[in-house]
Amino acid sequence: MRILAAPAFSNEKVNPYNSLLYRELQKLGVEVGEYGHAKALREQTDLVHFHWPDGYISPNASLVKTWQRIVLLAAIVCLLKLKGSKLVWTVHNTSPHDAFYPRLSQWFMGWFIRRCDGFIFMSEANKSSFYQRYQPPENIRYAIIPHGHYRSCYPPEITRTAAKQLLALDANKKILLFVGMIKPYKNIPDLMQAFNEAKLGDYQLVIAGAPENDDIRAELEALKDANTRLFLRFIPDSELNLYMSAADVVILPYKAILNSGALLLALSYNRPVIAPHMGGVVDLQKNLGLQWIYGYAGDLTSGCLKHALTALENSTRQSTCPLDSYNWDKLAASTLAFYRQLTAPPGKPRGQAASADT
Repeated sequence: MRILAAPAFSNEKVNPYNSLLYRELQKLGVEVGEYGHAKALREQTDLVHFHWPDGYISPNASLVKTWQRIVLLAAIVCLLKLKGSKLVWTVHNTSPHDAFYPRLSQWFMGWFIRRCDGFIFMSEANKSSFYQRYQPPENIRYAIIPHGHYRSCYPPEITRTAAKQLLALDANKKILLFVGMIKPYKNIPDLMQAFNEAKLGDYQLVIAGAPENDDIRAELEALKDANTRLFLRFIPDSELNLYMSAADVVILPYKAILNSGALLLALSYNRPVIAPHMGGVVDLQKNLGLQWIYGYAGDLTSGCLKHALTALENSTRQSTCPLDSYNWDKLAASTLAFYRQLTAPPGKPRGQAASADT
């Protein structure tokens, strides 16, 4: 089987999710190519696997340029269908976080969905959100295949004491960590406000990541107090283990969350996580337990934060988070099974929707 993936390996340094999946698919005999518009037109492929199709039209550009991108991608999609290629979309987000023209993006995604042959969702909540938003035909093919873990992708954990020393953190305080790009939907100012009001004297809040713009940077610096450390810069992969090693608890205070690689990253370093009880967080909490994921409802308040930290402190957990069900070889096998269902010749049984064991 030959497929093109958009992307396959080109985004590995930003997000290794795709490369981890497709290297395992290659081991299973799938020929994986990096999607490009010209390659999609020139080469014959069994299937094209999209991950963030809106990314081809969403970057900050003029309305005219955006329409040009839409027309180009739409034309290629139509030609792929004429060539007999199957189209799959892994629905990481039902709508982009940062669409420059949200209504236009929404219209295009509705058009694109009607041309897809199948969808991959990472959780039941992911599927429900998609169906509620787009109301696809009832007989549309789909598979539920969760996000994999990130063990062995980043430098290994070091001792908490050594990590705190290297980051110049208070050795006598526990660390509540947020790490990642700082964008409005991630709700970091509200996290800082809740932490300040909670007056958690035995904790230090660490915010590590590059703000999206200067306004966010200024807001965070204004909210900083004596128990907060800000590392407002891009955190390279080579340093990520320092922050995770120093952390006692990782927090993801997002306003909305459907699927989160950041959550799997924290669990890959065996750190318990506080996150909103929505989207894929619900499935992960059900599978891994309350001792690893505390899901909160509503707004993140000082009282909510105190309760979450107390609950995790009083939980008993293994030293290693049990993530075997999120191994990439299992997820790749489920993905290949779904590919085969979609590309089976007419008349051959296609089976039920694929799913990974979780």
